[in-house]
Parts: sequence; structure tokens; C-alpha cells
Amino acid sequence: MDDKKLEKHLEKIISKASDPSKLIFNFHAPPYNTKLDLAPKLDKNLKIVYVGGKPLMVHVGSKAVRKMIEKYQPLLGLHGHIHESYASDKIGKTPVLNPGSEYTEGILRGFVVEITEDGVKNYWKIEG
Repeated sequence: MDDKKLEKHLEKIISKASDPSKLIFNFHAPPYNTKLDLAPKLDKNLKIVYVGGKPLMVHVGSKAVRKMIEKYQPLLGLHGHIHESYASDKIGKTPVLNPGSEYTEGILRGFVVEITEDGVKNYWKIEG
């Protein structure tokens, strides 16, 4: 669904939570303008745009997902979709993670997250 519909849909669901700061958002789409949503820019023929011999990377995430994280500041954001963006970042106090596995290369990536009563204590990147 497009970002406008997604925002309304997410708002409807999240607003029912008694304490959204204790939620873990597990949305396939990464939040816009983070380290999690960088992908190669494509031209009108869906070919990768190169600058200086390297793919030009652009932000392609969801503005609706970002808006919900900014508004509700959940405990954690778990995301995917952009395989090129194996990264962690923060939006406000919320850590957001994208394992960015490379299935065609046989590389499965993930994060181990330590959560305590006080929130997310730590997280580690893993791959194999």
C-alpha cells in the first residue's frame, strides 16, 4: 500500500496500545532517511545509476513508518526489505535494525537484541 494508506493503517493499530513505548515495531519497510533504507538509484529503465564507478545510493524507505516511530518512540524497530542496508540506527531513543541478508550470496544476517526491564540494553550484528 502507498505511504498515505500505510500511515492511516499503522496509526489505527498503534493507537490502540496502552503504552506504545513498550511495543516492538516489526515492519518490513524500513524508516525513511536512515542507514536502513539506502539502495541503489535506478533509472527509468530500472538500471542502476553509477557515479564514479560506484552505485549512487538513495533513501527509499517509508515516511509513514518513520513518522510512527518518531511519534510513538517504541522500544525497538525491526525492519527488512533493503538487502543492501545491513545497518542499525536510531530515531529519537528508538533503535532501528535491518539485518540485510544476502540470500544470493548465501549470507544470512541478523541481530541479537538484549532487552531488560529498562528497555533495549544492547544489540549485536551476526551473520553466517
